[in-house]
Amino acid sequence: MKILLFLSLIFLHCTFGFAQSDSKYAFYASKITSFSKPFRILSQNVDAVGNGTVEFTNAKKQILRFRLYNHKVKEALCKIAFEIFYYEKNYLKKIESLDINGNLIGCNLKQYGEAITEFIIEKPGLYLKKKKLIDDAEGNIDMKDDSKEKIIRIKLFDVNNLQIIQKEPAYISSKTYYDNSNRMYWP
Repeated sequence: MKILLFLSLIFLHCTFGFAQSDSKYAFYASKITSFSKPFRILSQNVDAVGNGTVEFTNAKKQILRFRLYNHKVKEALCKIAFEIFYYEKNYLKKIESLDINGNLIGCNLKQYGEAITEFIIEKPGLYLKKKKLIDDAEGNIDMKDDSKEKIIRIKLFDVNNLQIIQKEPAYISSKTYYDNSNRMYWP
């Protein structure tokens, strides 16, 4: 009987994505349908009263992040509650902003009210040189805005996942991309 109970617990542990995590906040991550399961805790910095930050990751190289206030997800500016960072070959590919229900949400404080930002490194060799400078300074470097060098282009998408058409392609600086890749801010 004990063996059957033990096997049942192992089955439940392997079946449900949130069972893969040792965080009591896995429930919130399990509700986000665009975040692949199973997942595990990446970082959790929550104080005794339930204020802090949580990050989960999964095999698809996604990172889901959110803030907590009194053990509940805290909405930030524009009612953004969650962000999912998508990585491919250790490069940030896109960021999605989600509301408390896990739906894409645009933000009128952003340039075009975008809900998704996609990153395209058009000059990878040049970016790697810039990244080395930033890495050597451990991210603490004031760099000249190199967006005019057209190293990293962004595409923006609305809450319906439709591309926001811009008159000209939009580029960001290597430092901005680096900061986004290293998740230097919270929703």
